[in-house]
Amino acid sequence: MRAGVATKTNPSEIRSRPDCVISVRDRKDIACILDPDVVAVIAEPSRVEPWTEELSYAVSRGECAVPRTILDGVALADIAQFLSQLLDASRLPDALRTALRADLLSLAACCADLTGAKRLRFRFFTDIPNGRCSYHVDVVPPGAPTAALIRVYCGARTEYVDPGNVASWEEFYSWEYTRKREVQAAAEARARSDLAAEERALYRLDRLDSKLSFLIRPSDFRIVPPHALVACKFVDSKLLSDCTHVRARAARGWIHRSPMSGTARCVATVNGLK
Repeated sequence: MRAGVATKTNPSEIRSRPDCVISVRDRKDIACILDPDVVAVIAEPSRVEPWTEELSYAVSRGECAVPRTILDGVALADIAQFLSQLLDASRLPDALRTALRADLLSLAACCADLTGAKRLRFRFFTDIPNGRCSYHVDVVPPGAPTAALIRVYCGARTEYVDPGNVASWEEFYSWEYTRKREVQAAAEARARSDLAAEERALYRLDRLDSKLSFLIRPSDFRIVPPHALVACKFVDSKLLSDCTHVRARAARGWIHRSPMSGTARCVATVNGLK
């Protein structure tokens, strides 16, 4: 497969580029995500903070292991309390705990400022890529802000597609809906110990992941640069009212996926709620 990254973009140019992903040099420019034509803004750091390398080593050795944790509808103070309890109980050195806690809280505070939300949804975990989650667009509750922040602190990096490579939003949502059905079919077959049915569902799932029929150039994907902060568009769930009806042209967001394989990751995601 051929991989690439977004090129540096002057924020003033985005008006003529609908559904674009832009790469910026200054974190303050992540506010470009509020423009309706932008689905993601990737802010690359000017320098790599030494503690992130130390964190990568700790995650790879299992010294920092965080189960998938979601805090829903919480204030900044709640996130601070959770992180203090979580990190103080870890085996991480004091300086690393302090730096990671400060950066995670800064991420949450930045999202609150960006969206104006008083309550947030905060997700934090470490994990080894496993292929369970393919390309998708995250959703938010009806009426919630659609701008979100994602940072992969270490490990295999997030993959995404250039919006210009998407044949149509209808085709993407059709592909995603079909994939969800096959995932469900495999899980139901596994639950009833029907090995043959599970294998058939997994075979169909593999074909969907290998074909990527919603892309004009299926082998062309992008990779988020290391240590980057991503501001991206989620989709209001009211636009995805049920499994058969999608207001596809309105439900436009950042199509991305966790890597299918690679080194252990440490990931934080935060978005605002009403």
